[in-house]
Amino acid sequence: MKKEITIAVQVETNRAHGRSMIEGIADYALAHTDWRLESIDPKTLADPANIKRFDGFIVRVMDDATANALIKTKKPVIDTYGRNDIGRIPFIRLDDCAIAECAARFFNEHKFTRYAFCGFPGLRFSEARGKAFQKAVAESGGSCIMYDGSGGNLKETSVRNERMDLCSDAMSLRKWVKSLPKPISVFCCNDMRAFQFLKACTEAKINVPREVSVLGVDNDKVLCTFSCPPLSSIDTNAFALGQSAAGTLDSMLSNPSSPPPMSTLHKPTGVIERTSTDFYPTQTPWLSDALVYIRRHIGNGISANDVIAHLGYSHTTVGKAFRKELGTSVQQEIIRYRREAACRLLKKTSLTAAEIADQCGYPSPQYFAHMFSAHFNTTPEKWRHDILNP
Repeated sequence: MKKEITIAVQVETNRAHGRSMIEGIADYALAHTDWRLESIDPKTLADPANIKRFDGFIVRVMDDATANALIKTKKPVIDTYGRNDIGRIPFIRLDDCAIAECAARFFNEHKFTRYAFCGFPGLRFSEARGKAFQKAVAESGGSCIMYDGSGGNLKETSVRNERMDLCSDAMSLRKWVKSLPKPISVFCCNDMRAFQFLKACTEAKINVPREVSVLGVDNDKVLCTFSCPPLSSIDTNAFALGQSAAGTLDSMLSNPSSPPPMSTLHKPTGVIERTSTDFYPTQTPWLSDALVYIRRHIGNGISANDVIAHLGYSHTTVGKAFRKELGTSVQQEIIRYRREAACRLLKKTSLTAAEIADQCGYPSPQYFAHMFSAHFNTTPEKWRHDILNP
């Protein structure tokens, strides 16, 4: 009889990120293995007597005691925390720099010139994302205001236990948001922090998104849709991270004599836009409405006439405002946004060029190919291949 393979799984489950990761682990295990997955308590990991019965581990290595206990088992281990035991245990975790760069790029595309970061001071993942965001903003010529209102005394365990109805530094958040110059873009380290920040904005009577534009991380659908207004968030695709962790462990179990795998940083999918970022800080208020209209209706094949009709101003008035503030025409802005939307789909999906043309509002696949080639001097298919295979 074939020996049952038991895999210990210890992943944070009180957030959408951890639950999605577990779904990915389970999905891979069901499709490719006959593993028995067992969820374990973090304290169990540091006890050699309790962990020796497992054949492999997909866990968060939070301290040296846990790392040492796991190494002594001489069993395959994948660390999904990846911030403590450098070099000894392979890890697969979120790429904090890529997440921060995604946020900075998004706000830059929305024409913001003021930036702030709201995290949990003193926590490693939050500090990493804050520093990376600050760096990305600086590289584009800006500066970033950093939240430090809690005095850096928060512990990761207390943050994991933060609830939608309870914020340990609510007063500091309210004071900070009042002090920020407006309008401003605020990147929050995760969706729970963004949810708390949005609540502070409401209590301080700060309008979101017109005064403060807010972006979170994890795309936690409960937090994002329950927020007021609904929260835009960076999708980390934790499901795929879980699949990758399980696949790597499977390879280690199947090839025990092979060298340990390289550690991996998992990149985000992109921004899922909701109301909290539905604003562009333009000098002419209705110009922001025009840009939001273009973004929302890009897949409908809109033209400059549609945008002008939506605004209710003359062609001359709208054209002058676009040229003065954006240095472009209405139609050129539509073309640019349509092209960027197509590029995102080419990079992030397996949709065909014809399907992308339809989703982005091009009148035909042939016209999409023509416009794409005119700008990039290559076909959409070749561009996708070169981007995905550098």
